[in-house]
Amino acid sequence: MRRGYAATRLLDIAREAGLSKGGVYFHYRAKEQLFHEILANYVRVLQERWDFEPVADQPADRTMGRLVMAHLRSMQDDPDEVRLFNLLVTMAAQEQPFRERLEELFRLMQGLYARVIERGIVEGVFMGGDPQVLAVSVLSFLNGLGGFTAIHEDGTLPISPEHGAEQVLRMLKPHSSVSAVEFASSAGHPGKPQPN
Repeated sequence: MRRGYAATRLLDIAREAGLSKGGVYFHYRAKEQLFHEILANYVRVLQERWDFEPVADQPADRTMGRLVMAHLRSMQDDPDEVRLFNLLVTMAAQEQPFRERLEELFRLMQGLYARVIERGIVEGVFMGGDPQVLAVSVLSFLNGLGGFTAIHEDGTLPISPEHGAEQVLRMLKPHSSVSAVEFASSAGHPGKPQPN
């Protein structure tokens, strides 16, 4: 995570772990094997974390707020995990096995968020729409916040988990009658008045 995947050699990993090069080569012939195993373990940890049914005895907006805060707190508490996730995203663009693992993770998290959103739509606390699309919007926002951690050595999030949850709830709750299509057609260039 410090040097990037391409710049890290298996020898560097052996030294960091306090092992001989031969000791590492006994288990892994190439850094690709080691990295695949690291990511496989990471994916398993995330699957265990995100593979649950959210509480249904609370209103969906409260469940969503708690879910988002837990998600952001896990990012805040373990910046290395966020760095590993960002590295997985980078590797997914280059290699199919990483893309498959990332897709599996996104599908799991998207499903969890979509179920809460669907319940919120039924309860009337969230705006109508496709729960899967809305879940992608939520995940995009959260992963975007995670991306900001790369610019801080200590992996600091740009906003607090509470503020992040508040923003997600604002995004999901009905608040305006302006549709995206109406907005796009009237937006034009920022600051440039549009003819009537």
